[in-house]
Amino acid sequence: MKCLVLLSCLAVLLTAVLSAAGFYGVYERQVQHQLQTQAEVVRNSLDFTDDTPGYLAAMKKAAGDTRFTLIAADGAVLFDSDADHSSMENHDFRQEVEQARRSGFGEATRKSETMGRKTYYAAYLCDDGTVIRAAIPLQSISSVFINNLPTTLGIVLLMILIAVPLSRLMTRRLLAPVLSAAQNLSLEDEDTALPDPAYEELEPFYNKIRAQKAQIAADFHRIEQERNTVAMITTGIREGLILIDGDKNVLSCNDGAITLLQAHAATNYVGHSVLALCREPEFAGAVNQAVHEKKPSETVLAVGGLFLRVYVSPAEGVPGAMILIVDSSAQIRAEQQRRDFSANVSHELKTPLTSISGFAEMIESGMAQPKDVKGFAGRIRLEAGRLQFLIDDIMRLSEIEDGGEGHAEWEPVPLLEVARETVETLSIEAQEKQVAVSAGGEDLVIDASRRMMEELMTNLLSNAVKYNREGGDARIIIERHGSNAVVMVHDTGIGIPPEHQQRVFERFYRVDKSRSKQTGGTGLGLSIVRHIAQVHSGSVSLKSQEGVGTEITVTLPIHQENTANK
Repeated sequence: MKCLVLLSCLAVLLTAVLSAAGFYGVYERQVQHQLQTQAEVVRNSLDFTDDTPGYLAAMKKAAGDTRFTLIAADGAVLFDSDADHSSMENHDFRQEVEQARRSGFGEATRKSETMGRKTYYAAYLCDDGTVIRAAIPLQSISSVFINNLPTTLGIVLLMILIAVPLSRLMTRRLLAPVLSAAQNLSLEDEDTALPDPAYEELEPFYNKIRAQKAQIAADFHRIEQERNTVAMITTGIREGLILIDGDKNVLSCNDGAITLLQAHAATNYVGHSVLALCREPEFAGAVNQAVHEKKPSETVLAVGGLFLRVYVSPAEGVPGAMILIVDSSAQIRAEQQRRDFSANVSHELKTPLTSISGFAEMIESGMAQPKDVKGFAGRIRLEAGRLQFLIDDIMRLSEIEDGGEGHAEWEPVPLLEVARETVETLSIEAQEKQVAVSAGGEDLVIDASRRMMEELMTNLLSNAVKYNREGGDARIIIERHGSNAVVMVHDTGIGIPPEHQQRVFERFYRVDKSRSKQTGGTGLGLSIVRHIAQVHSGSVSLKSQEGVGTEITVTLPIHQENTANK
């Protein structure tokens, strides 16, 4: 509105300037015509007077600013009403004088050398050969404009005083229906219809607004539903999902990503760099490759004991990327365990097979003396027994991992009775090692596989005897802790160094391999114990002090829920 008023004022000023220029042309022509008439009247009147100078002086007084000059036939100035004619130069070559002598009338406009002003001259030839010339000074166009400036400025000021409030009033009235329509565009109140336009010229505009409002509302609902659907999906999945823009700032991040990356849960990462979630160099490299090089990437991160597989895919059509984080800890550990298992099995089988092959080759080639054959055969039988024992343990471990003999064969198992039977079974071995064995505690009955419970206690007590010292003791204690039964096997043996305590439940792991070979161990006993506990929804823990002894605790639920359906 202010610009419109300013443009209006400029237009008025321009009009005033152009009008002044036009008025100046009219003014100049009018002055010329009047002067020509005065000069012609004076020329006609000179024929009736004998006192030409006196008559011209009288006409000067009557005409005001008009200047009269009488020029002789030879160009000499005979009279001038505004200057001393005796000091004036010859006027025979003046433009208006030359024209008058040729055609009877002459005119010219120039700056007067006598008066120093722009002057219009009109000259007529008299009957006696003299030339009567009339002259009048002309105002410049700037003078005309300056003379008219106060009037022009007054008109402009008056127009502003009237136009500003009037234009505001008209603008409010014109914009009132448009503003009303704009206020009704809110999507929060979709049922409110646009009012009818104040004048019919706005009807097409209102129809366009109605159509756009309906389209915007439909798009808004669709986007809202899609956002809710995506939020429901991303919130419900355990995998992490992160969306980032071209500047690697987070657009969306679900709880799974924060949990897996072990980031601060209370922080809102939206709008911040994705590196605030994870600063691992592998993660940053995968993100940079997807965002800058537009290439999908994949990496594995080790975060807080978890192995996370991270997939980063560049977005199509827009800058940014999508990051999917999957917890592959179980898969990666299983792959590592399979590799370790294969390597360990190969190694454990290779040792007895090498011994068997070596003794058999010596017997076959005749290198063995007849008296040594019996001893070699005994060694072959011993190594074969070790091999058979190892294969049995491997097959048993595989059977337990695959579900054992099945939950359908579970039954109420009295743990104290099984413990006492185990003590009786290993009593001879304990006597040979000079280790006292015993069983005690509460008489608890749990839902379990009796065969597995016997195997669990046999493995634990056997280790307690094998790795004990002479005069030591090993005992099984049964206790109840809430809804769980606890089987504790305690010994006063050599103990386990702290650096080995976390790995003794792994397959084929031995703290002292030379001692294990002497005792006939396969390194699978504690692994079998752990798997039996897991099959029964239990757990195993270990406490040991080197040179003092070891206590292994197995916690098992007394009652298994839906035992027959597991």
